[in-house]
Amino acid sequence: MAKDINKESYDEATLTKLDIFEQYLLAWLPVFIQTPYTGEVMICDFFAGSGQDPEKVPGSPLRILRTIDKYRDDIFSKNITVRIIFNEAAADKHDELKAAVNSSFDQNSWKEKVSVLCFNGEFQNLFRQQYEQLKRQPNLLFIDQYGVKEVTGEIFQMLVELNKTDFLFFMSSSAMKRFAGTPEFKTHFPDIDPAKIADAKYEDIHRIMLEYYQGKIPDDNETKLYPFTLKKGANIYGLVFGSKHLLGVEKFLDLAWDQNKINGEANFDIDEDVQKKEATLFDSMPDYKRPKTKREIFEDCLENFIISHREVTNRDIYYFTLDHGHPKSHARECVSRLKKDGKVEYKGNIGFSYDRCVKKEPKIIKVKNNG
Repeated sequence: MAKDINKESYDEATLTKLDIFEQYLLAWLPVFIQTPYTGEVMICDFFAGSGQDPEKVPGSPLRILRTIDKYRDDIFSKNITVRIIFNEAAADKHDELKAAVNSSFDQNSWKEKVSVLCFNGEFQNLFRQQYEQLKRQPNLLFIDQYGVKEVTGEIFQMLVELNKTDFLFFMSSSAMKRFAGTPEFKTHFPDIDPAKIADAKYEDIHRIMLEYYQGKIPDDNETKLYPFTLKKGANIYGLVFGSKHLLGVEKFLDLAWDQNKINGEANFDIDEDVQKKEATLFDSMPDYKRPKTKREIFEDCLENFIISHREVTNRDIYYFTLDHGHPKSHARECVSRLKKDGKVEYKGNIGFSYDRCVKKEPKIIKVKNNG
């Protein structure tokens, strides 16, 4: 039986997960409120739990509602309709969820601009029931599944076919390792070798699963996936973020690297980057090369990309940066250093945000000819 996290106070990893989701929602919602011709948006929390922990610390449903309230004036002035779906399969937690929502949300005060529906159903059935509606407007989907079995290959294919839809789903690496030894594993994940999961370290299972899902994205589908790994005691959980929109990707990567400036991929030092930066007895040896951190490897790759092409645009660098899972600030700092070192040249100020690189004419960066 799945552990009910709502019966205990949220731990640090759970709070990090909730914070990532809430901060992303804060960044996501105004994009569509301000976009012309967007009449409706939909937010779904398919594993909503009871809404809060025993200390009344808000879970994802109450965080959704307080975020919506922050944009009350904009929702009314832009004439946007927001549809919110909460789902909790367990009857007792569903009752607690409804009570928490009713105490936090005054439906009448929104005059039908915001509607909240609380379901008590099985995720896959509800997702299929809502699928036609999900095709009609921008969506943000939060799938905090217990374990790993709900986001099957079929469900994932349906997710990536949705347009203007960002999604975050979680999986338990510990549960995945246990599940890999069962007969039903092949039914849910026919393309994964169970031995690969069984032999992997816990912190690598999430990456194996990310590769699996990336392999399921059709060639003509623009969905991009990014990971964030959470360590909670001896257990490790993985977040998978998916979006077709570069602005959504930019906002998520900014958020992830803000959570962990060492690697932007976990709430712990997953690749031991801190250790790589520490001085060792080998540093004085002429042939010793210190292992590079994730960011140092990226900066080397970006510099090689620019040098090899001789002339690129800030748009080229923006795409390269997002594809490598780094925030725009890393591109800006790297290119600024290259200019300071006399390796590249460009005119004026060059930005590396979506607004500066995609919505405006790209700017040129040239490799300097130093003779």
